[in-house]
Amino acid sequence: MNRRLFICIGLLFLWSCEEAEFIQDNPLDESNPDYVPPTVAFTSGPADGQTVDTPDITFSWEGNELISEYRTKKNDAAWNDWNDATTLVWQYLDEGAYQLALQGRYDSGDTSDVLSISFIVDAIQGPALIFYPRAITATVGSSVTFQIMAEEVTDLTAAQFIINFDPSKLEILAVTQGSMLQISGESIFNADYDYTAGSVSIITAALGGSQPSVDGTGVLLELELRVNAAGTNTLEFDGTELFRDPDNNDVSINETVGGLVVVE
Repeated sequence: MNRRLFICIGLLFLWSCEEAEFIQDNPLDESNPDYVPPTVAFTSGPADGQTVDTPDITFSWEGNELISEYRTKKNDAAWNDWNDATTLVWQYLDEGAYQLALQGRYDSGDTSDVLSISFIVDAIQGPALIFYPRAITATVGSSVTFQIMAEEVTDLTAAQFIINFDPSKLEILAVTQGSMLQISGESIFNADYDYTAGSVSIITAALGGSQPSVDGTGVLLELELRVNAAGTNTLEFDGTELFRDPDNNDVSINETVGGLVVVE
């Protein structure tokens, strides 16, 4: 009898162990009936479809409890590496449309659906004189090119301005006239350099016709520079800039935006 009892107890033990193998208590296991897929949500930043009036934007987000890492993607660029950050700052955004994509994942590797928001940056109220892009990331010894643009102008015939820079950090390689004031292929363009002071003085004007002028946004010149030193290098207008109409009257300039070269 004792032997039979021992065998029965052993069989019951084995049967209970086999049943335990089917109990799912891992919340990251998709076969667990209580499994919750990873989800993410933005908690701050522009709403989808919003137009914002600043070139600097901070985003934040969160995921459900078990998400350990996130990754983001700007426009059509590659995904950033997975990390645990829940905030992101975009600075020096140029005018135009942008998209931020976000994804989260569990330690198991399960990923959330991709969540994205699209928005428009309209931070400059013209008429304006601006560097495009606002900022360029470069390395020492490389060259960078900025466009100097007239933004949202009406009846513009001529522009005059001075750009200041640090000649110990940046070297001008070329200054090329833009297409905006080359009406019918006729125009005036002059660039004077002061390499010691670190400045370039520009005069550009449209010719041809009785009262040549342009409206809208366009390129006044392209500025190519070599980067000779590390750090943050700025290029700025000196405050004497002028826009003129066909009658040589002033066209107001509401805003100027300089350029930035960030050297890695």
